[in-house]
Amino acid sequence: SCRTSFLPNISGDLDSIIQSGVTKDEEDMLKSRDDSLFNGGWVMDVGKLERDTKLKVLKYGGLGYIDMKTAYYGIPSSGALKLWLPYEGSAKTGDAPAFNYFNAIILCEVNEKRGDGECNMMSDLALRVGNEVVPKSSVSRIKGVASYLKKEICIRIDIPGEAKISFKSEEQMKGVGLTLEVSVTGPGVSREKGA
Repeated sequence: SCRTSFLPNISGDLDSIIQSGVTKDEEDMLKSRDDSLFNGGWVMDVGKLERDTKLKVLKYGGLGYIDMKTAYYGIPSSGALKLWLPYEGSAKTGDAPAFNYFNAIILCEVNEKRGDGECNMMSDLALRVGNEVVPKSSVSRIKGVASYLKKEICIRIDIPGEAKISFKSEEQMKGVGLTLEVSVTGPGVSREKGA
């Protein structure tokens, strides 16, 4: 299944799979976010270049641009963003080996120009899949499929052998899926550098 935060979103809203780790902010996407919002949660936002560009074209009626590169941004103090990825086939039980249902997870960052100090998904993230730590050797950059300004923006996360599928919650025992937890661990990752 595929989920995105890119707007306009026709199908597969990213919010539908978020379990925890988000700071809710109902402000207009074109307003700057306060740094304090990022302490204790990931924040839906747009990058500085995207915001500046949108504000410029709005003066002229938007010039036909209907998209917006929204994404969840996190820094080390944001904690873990926990997602539940639904399995879209038929499975009746939780707690089964995840590799029987999922081959890999593809995770992509926002496609915008941020700078040399931005978060590097290969080295600045800690990942857990199905409640198991994902070793760095199980994460690889996907080449030649999704890139922006010659930068590859997606990674492949192999499913750990001990990872288990689960129900979404104790109350919701319909359908199974796989948890994915993403935490920023790179000490140099900050909003100023393009978290």
